[in-house]
Amino acid sequence: MPERPIIPLPADTFEDRHVASLHYRRMNDWLDEAFEECRRNGGFDNLPGKGKPIEVPTEDPLQTILKNAKVPPPWIMLRQEIQTSIAYTIELMEADPNHPSIDEHIRDINRKIAHLNMQAPSLSLHRRKVDRANLKEQYEKWL
Repeated sequence: MPERPIIPLPADTFEDRHVASLHYRRMNDWLDEAFEECRRNGGFDNLPGKGKPIEVPTEDPLQTILKNAKVPPPWIMLRQEIQTSIAYTIELMEADPNHPSIDEHIRDINRKIAHLNMQAPSLSLHRRKVDRANLKEQYEKWL
């Protein structure tokens, strides 16, 4: 005789809704009691910003979180990475203008610039691609 397939039953078949609601009610009661006890004992009296209006951010929530954590937006970190890459490539060109990896570095920099231009929030923050002839000139504009 072939084996019958196992058909999973809905989750509510296995749970006792009455027991679950009692559990959630007890958990909420415990949290309410803990909150009230903390308030009575002055646990919220010395919080920063107490009595001041709440500032509701108007910008992108992710940007707000990053700013509060003092983390620069991804496009700024990419811009810093590109600056470092350009500076390294300039040093490499000054040491040996015919170094075989210079062109690969420039291709990599241009890929990063294209990615930066997609991420930057304004056209004024976009950067031109570089080549051997304009590398130093473009680097000066990045500073």
